[in-house]
Amino acid sequence: MTLRDIRKRFSELDPLWVDTALAVCITLLICGLVYGINHMRPTDLTRIPNFEQHLADRPPSQSPLLPYVLIVGTFMPLALRRKSPWVALALSGAFAVAYTVTPQPPAPVNLGPMFALYTLAAYSKRRRVGLIALIVVGIVAAVPIFAFGSSVRWVSDVVGAFVLLAAAALLGEAERNRREYIAEVERRAAEAELNRETEALRRVDEERIRIARDVHDIVAHSLSIVTVQAGAAAALLDADEPVRARESIENVRSTGKQALTELRSMLDVLRTGEADAPLAPTADLTHLEALVGPVRDAGIDVSVEVVGELSAVPAFAAVSAYRIVQEALTNVVRHSGASAAKVAVSVTSEKVTLAVTDNGRGASSTSTSTPGHGIQGMRERVEALGGRFSAQAEQDGFAVVAVIPLTRSGS
Repeated sequence: MTLRDIRKRFSELDPLWVDTALAVCITLLICGLVYGINHMRPTDLTRIPNFEQHLADRPPSQSPLLPYVLIVGTFMPLALRRKSPWVALALSGAFAVAYTVTPQPPAPVNLGPMFALYTLAAYSKRRRVGLIALIVVGIVAAVPIFAFGSSVRWVSDVVGAFVLLAAAALLGEAERNRREYIAEVERRAAEAELNRETEALRRVDEERIRIARDVHDIVAHSLSIVTVQAGAAAALLDADEPVRARESIENVRSTGKQALTELRSMLDVLRTGEADAPLAPTADLTHLEALVGPVRDAGIDVSVEVVGELSAVPAFAAVSAYRIVQEALTNVVRHSGASAAKVAVSVTSEKVTLAVTDNGRGASSTSTSTPGHGIQGMRERVEALGGRFSAQAEQDGFAVVAVIPLTRSGS
């Protein structure tokens, strides 16, 4: 059994039983000391320092039981030192003063009030209670001592006892401060652990949402193009135009291949560690023409207007901007029924502005009345970067506008 186990088992005991055992042991020890002094030979008594002066100040007691009664009254209240510290201090101090002012054999009775005062200061819930109790005990004890004492020696005894009581009170205050400090450290550690778990869960949720958003953008865009191209190929086969039908089928194949490549790249990142993650560049605004191409092949006339240098857009904004344009064009293909669309990109040193408009059904569009995950995903991307987003129907179609700041002041 280790020392830590012994201390743990000792701390689990009932404090009342522990304090009672301590009080009994100290009482028996002091009573044995007094008994030994009372039964010493006169020649041995002279060996005690200043014993003759002590006898001159306080002659021996005439009652053989009174010293033991006062000692029991001084030390046995220590059994209540943690349950009722004020009661223990009052009883122990009163009997210690009575022992001091009456002619009794020399004994360290000041240990009783010292233990009680230490416990009061160490286990009190309020600060400086022990110091206040020290002042009260000092005043109350000094009055009868000086009243019944006639020798100058009493002054040094009172000052010495007060110094010992002050040391006990200060030690109690230090112990209480130490326990408060440890409790505060443990509380902060528990709070930090809880915050770490909460932060980890929050990051997991954010990553899950981000992955779902990226998968939605890739799959929805690609499947929308595939669906339109497959329908066009079927219509061209019915019209006996195999060459154009073959072009549509080829577009279906290339779009599906591109979607599989992007999904495979994302899955590789999830399956491998950070050190083994693929280093291939992610699609961004510089791939805008490649993004618009399949939509044009699907039969929608898409015009692109770029102001500024797309390569100057930082990676964090370029990738999000690419996904926003991709999702906006996906909605044009799937929901708007438009025949033409326009993608406008404006890049400055402070922000990048995106605008995707079409000439579709506008307010009657299904996506307008009940926005789905696509619009919500675009909004989340923009808000995560501190920008502004709007998606609303207009008289001649539907418009998606996003403003992404590129600087801290802009966000």
